[in-house]
Amino acid sequence: MKTESPAKKHHFWILLGLVPLLTLIGVLMVSSKVGGTIDARQADIDKANKDIDSKKNAKSNELLAKLDKSLAVVEKKQTDLHKENWERQKALFTWPRTTNSPVFKALEDKGLKFGDPIPDLTAVHGEFQQADRYLYEYSSIRRDGSGTGTGMADLMAPTQFKDGWQRVLRYVDNFGQVIVNKDQVWLILEDMWVQRSLLSGLRTVNTDLATFERVRYERDGKVIDDPTKGSTVQNKTKRLFRSRNWEVTLEIVPEGNTYQITGTLTNISDRLQIMGANGRMTLNVWLSTAPNAQPLTFPIMQELLPGRGAMKPLKDKDGKTVQMVPANVLPIHPLPSHTLPTGTELEKLEIARVEQVFDIRTVPLKRIEALVMGQLDSRNAAQPTLVPPRTPPFSKEFVGDPAAESSTDGSSGGPGAAYGGGKGSPLPGGSAGGPPMPGSAEGPGGAPGGPLGGPGGLFGGAGVTGQRFGGGTLTAVVDGNKKRYIAATEQVRRMPVGLVVIVDQSYIQDVLLALSNSPLRFQITQVTWNRFRGSLDGLSSSSLATGPGGGIDSGYGREGKLNFGGGDPDERGGRFPGSGSSMGGPPRPGPGGIGPIPGSSSGMPGPGGYPGGYPGSGSPGGSSSVSSESQVTSGLVELSVYGIVSLYEKYEAPKPADGAAATTTTPTNAPEPAAPAPNTPAPAPNTTTPPKMRRRYARV
Repeated sequence: MKTESPAKKHHFWILLGLVPLLTLIGVLMVSSKVGGTIDARQADIDKANKDIDSKKNAKSNELLAKLDKSLAVVEKKQTDLHKENWERQKALFTWPRTTNSPVFKALEDKGLKFGDPIPDLTAVHGEFQQADRYLYEYSSIRRDGSGTGTGMADLMAPTQFKDGWQRVLRYVDNFGQVIVNKDQVWLILEDMWVQRSLLSGLRTVNTDLATFERVRYERDGKVIDDPTKGSTVQNKTKRLFRSRNWEVTLEIVPEGNTYQITGTLTNISDRLQIMGANGRMTLNVWLSTAPNAQPLTFPIMQELLPGRGAMKPLKDKDGKTVQMVPANVLPIHPLPSHTLPTGTELEKLEIARVEQVFDIRTVPLKRIEALVMGQLDSRNAAQPTLVPPRTPPFSKEFVGDPAAESSTDGSSGGPGAAYGGGKGSPLPGGSAGGPPMPGSAEGPGGAPGGPLGGPGGLFGGAGVTGQRFGGGTLTAVVDGNKKRYIAATEQVRRMPVGLVVIVDQSYIQDVLLALSNSPLRFQITQVTWNRFRGSLDGLSSSSLATGPGGGIDSGYGREGKLNFGGGDPDERGGRFPGSGSSMGGPPRPGPGGIGPIPGSSSGMPGPGGYPGGYPGSGSPGGSSSVSSESQVTSGLVELSVYGIVSLYEKYEAPKPADGAAATTTTPTNAPEPAAPAPNTPAPAPNTTTPPKMRRRYARV
């Protein structure tokens, strides 16, 4: 019998083991070859898609040329704006009292940029300590009342400062023995520049309302004087002048062997006007157009004068009413001071100019409660911190020096010593019973609500740790207030500020306009007002007879000194700011607006309205001082204004780039042109010029 081979006998099992193995090998070989082809194809597709995307926004050379032209216009405008704003501001950036200090005069002549190195700091330190240098920029009135009165605080008279200017303005009153560094010097000067400029703007509220303009004078249908250009009717001795509130006609008439000034005064406003302290309104009248001419003091005696539309009875000798005549017109009663000196030549006289002299009763801006640099409004209160000056030009050691971070105790012993800052400190001009500012947090130990009592109040918050107002040491005033800007670039430094003033409600818009017109480009960010319930110095009956001539004249108060709102200007220490009797009023409006004009709600006297109507005109020396005081303060509001001022760096003409034409203009802050991005679009057809890349520059 034939035997089968084992291979044939078991071929089923042999094939069962080989076929799956061979199948697996075949599958793997096919998969690897096809997969590689697919990956390569997908990569080609992705590359093609990227190439297509890069060419979607391709621009023609003509369009790119137009874009470059527009960019050049923007660059030039940016440079022109920098130059224009610097030209507006450069007169503000001066050194203290250069007429008295050769050291400061030499530094000013150098035309240094903000933050530049300062030579001979030892001499500069000594000059700052001289009494008639740095501090005279704030006030030059001495304890005995003498002095030029040309400091920034002096020029605000008769507007008062809450408890004296030393408790409102920020300045260094103790330089110590350590020589100042150049960074400290520049910040001292910046504080001086900003405060002086803001006060100058506020002063225009008073000066604008005090100024009379010469206008056309017509009587009984006949033109007597006409200042219009080209007019042939010119009368030097009979003229009409007009201000916002008053109209005065002045005439020079014979009086014996000399001449006398007479005329009429008319209240052209729609509200009752108080004439002034002791029933006396004072005008300065210039009788010559010479630049150095001195004015004649021209008093007009009357207590009050009703507004336009008011009438009064005209009675005969028997006391019977003959007719009703306007009550807002006052014939000027002759006074000895209205008579001109004997020997005056009429041909040389010309009524050239008229200006009202304000006192505390008549001045529109009554008092400055607070002026704080580095004060944020509600909109910016969430900002984590203010920023210090840029490095360079300021040194990193100064900007980052934490030595002054705890110097808030006001250890100098000056006016700001007792209220140098910190939670729980009283606010200057604060309303003891008023609601807190929007966004303020009043907790245990917190400062009471009131003006500038927003987030952080006047102390701390926003990274500010130094003494915010008043006099103090160099460390507390300067080093502690290094973080003072919202933004600082190569062209401009933007500083937040806040101020509170007591002003007549009719002149709220005047204050806002004056600040907006400041060369510092004051950008108003928030305005709030509160009815003023306090009292002003100089309004009591006992203080009305203390000024020259029996009244408060041009802001002069007791003992012949300028009245800055209480306390001797040379006094150090004393009561805290905000310790006055001002009380809170109606709720404040929300952030960002001033709300309705004060007096428009029920229960409040509106503009020109006094409780119970206006009283009759009192005679000089009458018994109306109490009612007059209430009338002076009934229309006052406590106005808080927050904003941002812009301080521009010194402009220098941009230098052309290497190899560029001399006429090429490049912005000073322009970065280097960006390198071409990958996959730059190909050149347009039929041209050998590659397309240009658009450059972008940071805005000022």
